[in-house]
Amino acid sequence: MSQAQPASNVLLVEVPPQFIALCQASGVSPQATLRGLAAMLCGLRYDEDNRLLPLEDGAG
Repeated sequence: MSQAQPASNVLLVEVPPQFIALCQASGVSPQATLRGLAAMLCGLRYDEDNRLLPLEDGAG
């Protein structure tokens, strides 16, 4: 049974040029970096198919 994901919101955010440079040096887009950070703060992560999943508890 597949669960539908809630609709995403689009947000315009100003970031310092150092953030863009860090993302470029890491080979990750600024969009992916911010999406991943937002997901992590919500206790979620993206899998290889771009689906949101709960963070794994490392203590288990």
